Amino acid sequence: MLHLTLDGFGGHRSRYDDIRLVQELLEEVPARLGLQPVMPPMLLPYYNGVEPDDCGISGFVFLAGGHFTIHTFSFREVYFCDLVARDVFEPEQAGLFIKRALPAETTHLQSAGRGRAQTIKDAGVHPEEDFGPHLMITIDGYSGPKEMDGLFELFDNLPERIDMTPIMRPYVMPSSLPDGTRVLSAMTMIAESHIALHYFENTGRAYFDIFSCKFFDVDAVMDELKRAFPGEGHEVRLIARGRGYTSYRTERTAEYDRTRSWLPARPALK
Repeated sequence: MLHLTLDGFGGHRSRYDDIRLVQELLEEVPARLGLQPVMPPMLLPYYNGVEPDDCGISGFVFLAGGHFTIHTFSFREVYFCDLVARDVFEPEQAGLFIKRALPAETTHLQSAGRGRAQTIKDAGVHPEEDFGPHLMITIDGYSGPKEMDGLFELFDNLPERIDMTPIMRPYVMPSSLPDGTRVLSAMTMIAESHIALHYFENTGRAYFDIFSCKFFDVDAVMDELKRAFPGEGHEVRLIARGRGYTSYRTERTAEYDRTRSWLPARPALK
């Protein structure tokens, strides 16, 4: 698998709230890179989330054996993109397409995969500095659910098991690579970002990732994930997303308060 991550700080808040722009990106970036989508984009705008400043757009599209996700946080003035594929693509070219549509004062691009320099490396995650953790797991000899119904049920219950907040029911979709390899993919968007899995039938290998803007106990979550996605071996990579976020963020206390201004005037129910 080739996995690209792109984090952006600063930029145009209006673009981060532009659902048509995000849809165009989800459609155009895979096409320009020669990657095959297997569904139209799915987009979820959200406002006044679990945290008052969690406002923006989450969107994704399944690729044949991968996915492309975009999460914008307009109040926080940050965005995060992930592009995961079996087919080879140029990470720098992908980053250029995205940054043209979502220009930002500071961006951080990483990638890892077959035959490429490993710029995605395990690194400490610092709650007082970073935006959130991103956990990536390659599972050899995957022995978890391998049918659509079983994987749907697992993803439907998984957010609660790891103390996350689902904002949609799971998507589960089969696809095939050009060489005929069958892939079963699952995705659910959570208020904290996303959870995804791709299972490759011919190799018995699965690729899982969870990105969260909420910090969590990695060891406890890993124990639960190993129960949910058993296998012969789990290769784990943990990185920080939005590294140094606290030094870039903007405070919008007055705007957060304004979104709750109706509460004091609400009469108590009897």
